[in-house]
Amino acid sequence: MVGQIVEVTDPGHWLKKFRGFLQVHNSGQLMGQVPLDDIQAVLVSVPGCSVSSILLDDLANRGIPLVTCGRNYTPSSWTIPVTGAVRQFQVMQAQASLSEPRRKRFWQRVVRSKVANQAEVLDRAGKPCRDLTRMVRKVKSGDSDNIEAQAARAYWQRLFGADFRRDRGAPGLNSALNYGYTVLRACISRAVCGAGLHPSFSIHHKNPQNPMNLVDDLVEPFRPIADYVVWLRREDYSDELMPKGKLRLAALVSLQVPTSDGFSPVSLAAVRMCRAFAKYCRGGELEEVMPSLPMALDTA
Repeated sequence: MVGQIVEVTDPGHWLKKFRGFLQVHNSGQLMGQVPLDDIQAVLVSVPGCSVSSILLDDLANRGIPLVTCGRNYTPSSWTIPVTGAVRQFQVMQAQASLSEPRRKRFWQRVVRSKVANQAEVLDRAGKPCRDLTRMVRKVKSGDSDNIEAQAARAYWQRLFGADFRRDRGAPGLNSALNYGYTVLRACISRAVCGAGLHPSFSIHHKNPQNPMNLVDDLVEPFRPIADYVVWLRREDYSDELMPKGKLRLAALVSLQVPTSDGFSPVSLAAVRMCRAFAKYCRGGELEEVMPSLPMALDTA
């Protein structure tokens, strides 16, 4: 599942399927095409784009999400398949009935991984990180002491400066972070559906208006990957998010992260984590599948 992120950024485009390709047309002229088998997700971040129903059906059958971005590159809609893994019903049933202790135990592992990755980002950026490293060991079941929020308060100001505030509606660095997170969420949503999981049945997030609560749970350990790429190119992302900057962030899913048996792209690490969570919902052991930062992230 190592694929491309296809983004539509110019108005007036028409997306359609032709044989095994996604084609982009404008004013009756073919602008380009991508093999459907090579696509990880499709992002539409501009108004005035049309998508054929045949293409939507084929994307769904392949488990490829189509994400529509609203203001400041925050997702406003997703298309996800209604069918997934062979044992989808059994997985979803087990997921919905997951006991609270097991739910809290998995969230503990998610938060530990996220804070550990944030500490690693600070370390690579030459910022103080020892207190975040100590926080990792303090995360209890269900993160009852809200270590995640405590770490965030120190993390953002050290990484981007004392004046920085994480605000999804703000421009500049915040819009770049939004875009990077959208790419990662699209990657996770595909892996969630491919594992037979339901994206709404969460382990922690409880927003009744969010149909992707589980995706937002599982994306948390991956967010520091986007944070560090934005930090590395912070001068490029200080104003308007340009196509070159988007291209860099769209490549997040292909970065190589260390695993127990070598290295895998972020997209495959997401698949491994979602499959492990599906197995955990059905009574399996809690596996060590949380992502680490890519070893060669400086070259992203």
